[in-house]
Amino acid sequence: MAKATLDDATRRKITDLNDSYIRAIDDDRLEEWPVLFTEKCLYRITTRENYARGFEMPLMEGISRGMLIDRVTGYRRVNIYEPHRYTHMVSGLAVEKIDGNRVTCRQNYLVIRTMINGEMTVFSAGIYYDKILLGADGAMFEERIVVQESCRVDTLLVIPL
Repeated sequence: MAKATLDDATRRKITDLNDSYIRAIDDDRLEEWPVLFTEKCLYRITTRENYARGFEMPLMEGISRGMLIDRVTGYRRVNIYEPHRYTHMVSGLAVEKIDGNRVTCRQNYLVIRTMINGEMTVFSAGIYYDKILLGADGAMFEERIVVQESCRVDTLLVIPL
């Protein structure tokens, strides 16, 4: 697909949105994560194999901001898990389509997981496929589909990628 051209202000809005997303997760400010999405949205984590075949069986999914808030609430109050943190690396922002105030783009990601004992591992790597709504004050995700390269899923997938 041909790459669309962005003006600097629009690119900055998309970059700021991605930076806010990463900071909310990596800085353990997960309560800030759902507000980066529109009220009606899609957040899905899937594997490359399922994505390529058109299978919609997600590893994690939310179809509204309310569901994303519930995910964070469950993480904070209900789930039992070994404490850990993420460090994100993102690169290769490619804007594929601009349609009025909506932008379709993709970006590579890598997540390093650090356990409480200090062990660090590559937890997930793949591509973010985004549909972003642009506004006067910034941008919000209408859709973020996280496609991880590996079909192997660690049981500690409790924090959004």
